Amino acid sequence: MDSSKAPVEPEPVPEVGQTTAAPLTKITSRLNPSAKEWDLWVEQTPEEDRGLFLTFSNGFPLNENQIRSFFTNNYGPYVERVYVHRPEPMIHRLPLFGKIVFKVSSIPISVLNGEEQTKFMVDGKPLWCKKFRSL
Repeated sequence: MDSSKAPVEPEPVPEVGQTTAAPLTKITSRLNPSAKEWDLWVEQTPEEDRGLFLTFSNGFPLNENQIRSFFTNNYGPYVERVYVHRPEPMIHRLPLFGKIVFKVSSIPISVLNGEEQTKFMVDGKPLWCKKFRSL
């Protein structure tokens, strides 16, 4: 054994509630403080991939609240936006189509369930849904 080396003192064992962490140092960030807050439930996928085109039977239109309520009740709180096209002038012309955008891209897939289009009855009125395609 080499007698020229000093004996090594063991590290003290911290008491309960005592911390042994080194003091914090200032960390500089390159994040943009003005950036929009990230939300786990809002995907960054294109709106087209999260949307469905909606059509109504002539004379049986649905409004935004009816559509939002139906999809929220059946698929959860994932509706981002609902749009119903209202023709101008409104006199004697009822809405025939609309669009719904979800917060996640899996909802339109679930709604269509592998079909090209699907039909629902919402408040006794037919609602047809198919994948939204932008021009």
